[in-house]
Amino acid sequence: MNIQAGTAPGRAAALVSALVLAGTGTVAAVAATGTPRPGGAVVHAVGQPAQRAARTYWTPARMAAATPVPGRASGGPASPAGIPSPTHFPGVPTVGALFFTTGTKAHFCTASVVRSKPKNLVLTAAHCVYGSTYASNIAYVPEYHFGKRPYGTWPVTAITVAAGWRQSHDPNLDFAFLAVAPPAGTSKPVQQVTGGLRLGIDRGYTHQIEVIGYNNVGHQALGCATNSFEFMTNQMKFYCHDFQDGTSGGPWIIGYKSHKGTGTVFGVVGGYRQGGNVPWASYSAYFSTSVHELFLQAGGK
Repeated sequence: MNIQAGTAPGRAAALVSALVLAGTGTVAAVAATGTPRPGGAVVHAVGQPAQRAARTYWTPARMAAATPVPGRASGGPASPAGIPSPTHFPGVPTVGALFFTTGTKAHFCTASVVRSKPKNLVLTAAHCVYGSTYASNIAYVPEYHFGKRPYGTWPVTAITVAAGWRQSHDPNLDFAFLAVAPPAGTSKPVQQVTGGLRLGIDRGYTHQIEVIGYNNVGHQALGCATNSFEFMTNQMKFYCHDFQDGTSGGPWIIGYKSHKGTGTVFGVVGGYRQGGNVPWASYSAYFSTSVHELFLQAGGK
């Protein structure tokens, strides 16, 4: 079983049915009225020509020149005493940089492999892949560091976001699942190559966690051991310095095993103010049944 569910009160909900819109490559979960539910899915298929373009677009020079997706604050009040600082390190196989373009600008976020039956799903923040349009030239690079791609470049084949995110950028729905294809010349799915994180649903707000991301001061991962807690209903928070632009989509991991990068992901940097309004505090949407619905509709089981 790839889903680890908790027992947080008041969060159980029936899964919605899926309506396949013929010829569009789009899936929308609908209520009885036909109106998309906030937790419903919209799936954007990335065609093979676009996948090939992504493979060739991301040269070492373009990756090195990519800038973090904007949105996180870089100033604000000074941090309280006692807030932990992250450690820069080469990274782990289960977490990587997500490269993409918006218009003519090249950006990156953070993403992680999530265990699923098809073994090809990656988790990130919705604001990394859909603003007013979908990101393009989108590719995932596990354990990217200083230009090295030890597991290659994985072009995205489908982007799944919540219908409510597309409609109103609801911060409680700031998460997305991406299907990725193997690098040229290989056929194994990404989970079989790098391993993956279990998806944690309704695990509660308060945990000892490890958070991993790529920030805006260099292309090397940073990790922080810290604690999560409730910020408001459906939003979680942690304290750690330097989780700024680029760390969006970074996984919040319970039971982290550093030698393989495994554990249970129950949040991603995002949500409130796209992840934070000061560089020493970060947020995530709470992972309830809406995340589970999206996971299923992205093909996960």
